[in-house]
Amino acid sequence: MFRSLQKYSVTCCTIELKNINASIDDSISLYPITTTSFGGPVFKLFVIVDYLTQYFTFSQTPTPSRGSICHYFRTREFFFYFFDFVLLSSLHKLFPMQKSTDAKKSISSSVYGFQHLFSDLEKRWSALKKESQSPSVANEVHALGPVNLDSVRHQFTTSIESIRSICTQFETEVLSDVKKMGAGADPAFRKHLTHLKEQAQLESTVMRVKDTLKNTKDVLEQSLNDREESKSIVQTRKLERLAHSMGLMPFVDTSQRNELGEQYTTIILGGTVIVVDIDLDKSGQVLRTKVTYVSEVLQNDQDDRVDQLLARNLQSENFETFRRNIGALALLDRMNVKYAPVDFFLIIRGLMTDLQSIYNQEMQLLSNDIASVMMEGHGIPNKHLDYPGLSISYWISKEHFLGSDWEAVQETTEKGENHPLLLETAKILISFEESERPQSFIPPNRKHYMLDFEESIDSVKESENGEHLDIVKERTWPKFMQPMRFIKMLPSYPNVKPVPIRFVAKLDPPIPAADAIVRKLMIATELVNDSFSVVENTPSPNIPCLEDLLVKDYASSLNSNTTWTISHENSSSQVYKYMRSSPTSGKIISRVPFNHPRQLYNILQYLRQQQMFNTLFQSIFNGKAKQQETGKGLVLELDKILEESKLDDKLYVEVASVDAPAMIHLTVSLPPSARSDRLVMLSISIEVPKDTPAKPIVRLDPPSTGEHDPLHRIAWQADIFDEDKMTRVIQTGYNIPLLVRWLWKRIEQHPKMDLIVQTSRLGLRRSRNEDRTQTHSQYEKRIKTEFDSFPH
Repeated sequence: MFRSLQKYSVTCCTIELKNINASIDDSISLYPITTTSFGGPVFKLFVIVDYLTQYFTFSQTPTPSRGSICHYFRTREFFFYFFDFVLLSSLHKLFPMQKSTDAKKSISSSVYGFQHLFSDLEKRWSALKKESQSPSVANEVHALGPVNLDSVRHQFTTSIESIRSICTQFETEVLSDVKKMGAGADPAFRKHLTHLKEQAQLESTVMRVKDTLKNTKDVLEQSLNDREESKSIVQTRKLERLAHSMGLMPFVDTSQRNELGEQYTTIILGGTVIVVDIDLDKSGQVLRTKVTYVSEVLQNDQDDRVDQLLARNLQSENFETFRRNIGALALLDRMNVKYAPVDFFLIIRGLMTDLQSIYNQEMQLLSNDIASVMMEGHGIPNKHLDYPGLSISYWISKEHFLGSDWEAVQETTEKGENHPLLLETAKILISFEESERPQSFIPPNRKHYMLDFEESIDSVKESENGEHLDIVKERTWPKFMQPMRFIKMLPSYPNVKPVPIRFVAKLDPPIPAADAIVRKLMIATELVNDSFSVVENTPSPNIPCLEDLLVKDYASSLNSNTTWTISHENSSSQVYKYMRSSPTSGKIISRVPFNHPRQLYNILQYLRQQQMFNTLFQSIFNGKAKQQETGKGLVLELDKILEESKLDDKLYVEVASVDAPAMIHLTVSLPPSARSDRLVMLSISIEVPKDTPAKPIVRLDPPSTGEHDPLHRIAWQADIFDEDKMTRVIQTGYNIPLLVRWLWKRIEQHPKMDLIVQTSRLGLRRSRNEDRTQTHSQYEKRIKTEFDSFPH
């Protein structure tokens, strides 16, 4: 801890001294840089190399040879530090109007701001990338997409307001004076416009040169990394660049040695609240990482799991995950500075305490069934699982569910450790983001949101500033427990200023969801009111529907001309076809902003409902199924069709999504058999209830027939078609083909039993076999009566 803070302080002092000494770069202004080609800036770099030689001499540093470019590359650790500052400061000296205060009032800078904003959005919105596997803009660009639209909207508004302000100022301060002066002001006004035009051109040139220099630096750095034999130096550069992009201050110490006397490198990423130490050996391998909290209040939050998590990310060369995790810590660090005295680390700690308390209650109520807590309750709260801070496991696939030792998971969790199985779960990662509406968080005199059991409303109201607190309950809660009670600060709370920040639950992984779920999530989190309606996308080749998004890894799209065949041992093959009569408009959900912890359970339930629908749908349409295009416009004779149908033992199933994700409808055509001389079709609906999404329900629609008997009604044979047993089968496996296979096995086990029975409206039941002759005679009599009535 002391070593990290000491190095971090030395870093700040060193940078200040270098900024002071950098005033000697005046000589570079003799070389005007106006070209935007790649060759121009590279040539000018040699001028800077020449200058750096003078600087090193001035700083009492060994001087490299001016004529040796190769020797210059050996000074690259100095070069990359000075590149931005030296060259850009000389540009500012060339064009004095490029000062920060003037740039804010420049239309050109605002336009370039738009350009950089779009460039940043392109990096974060994969839909804007011109790649074959990129999702549609309509599926990704929405309120629950990967980008915070409130923040983007604020940046656009700021830039537009800046341009509008400049135009207004020009109209009131310049044009009004010109009008007052009359025709005599025309020469002066023309001269002024010419000056403004020249200034705009110079400013545009500076901005283009800055962008070119930045790109040149990136290209040179990549080239040096490719040529660099020392992996330790390459890794150090990557970490330094990452630190700068996240507002952290990097410092490199190569003087450390281990117990064996071997030298290693320590990279320190310093923030205001956190300091991260990363130790590298000579080969560039990460030895260990260490996260230290500067604040005394957070000293108890020291946790080896964070250190091990960051080390694993780098050791496995998973740099993108490391970027995400170190970015989560850096975000809280920046917010603590910007919105002091609010401490976002303490808010996460308080929320973790609340969720752990709820988890303990649910474990008692569900007899320590940790799997049910995850799938039906408030989820399993994870601390530093694969994300620094708080994440909540809320869903797991049946493959992992059925093949796991949940007692071991429970024992590990009770010890305060993370079981590896939880890495396979679907999670939400809790963080913060900018918001248009200011929010208040935990009251200063409390450590968490949730009320303790012994706390009453009166005790809260009688506490300090209790009249400025409100007690709120969950709007939805598990059926096996009572709703949780939480504290909420009112806007009138004294000495607390709301901040434009809100919670955000980032989905890991993101999931395709129906527009209905997107709307319900936005209403549940109070982003919109009940009257809000999501703009539905009309599915097209360029705008995939929800069903297309679910199979995008296996097929370009779903259509009624493609069959998906699933084969099982000792059972008939199942041939599925998606009925694309009413495709579901859908989007990809990456994040869910929310304002208060009481909204979390509602969020989890909607996500579970969508996860269940996706799981059932993908149990049919997946990479294991054999796809085949059916013929179009093929005409066969009736006799040939009937002859082939007698030899076909396949089960044909038509699939339709009805009010997704609430229901999936199946129409199963059974193979012909000796017991029946007619086509038998099963109509099955699988419902996904919102209140219990982890427990889908199977409904069997009554059989349809052309016969009509007012005294009786027809029904499926209950000994074969038992809805309760079918429901238990689907809840056990979350797999539709297994349900169809189980159903066909039951039919085969009763070869002499009729599938359809007739039930008297008086409660008597009889088989269709007992009654078929009488029904046929009644049918012939009715036909004869109708025929006799025809005029001859």
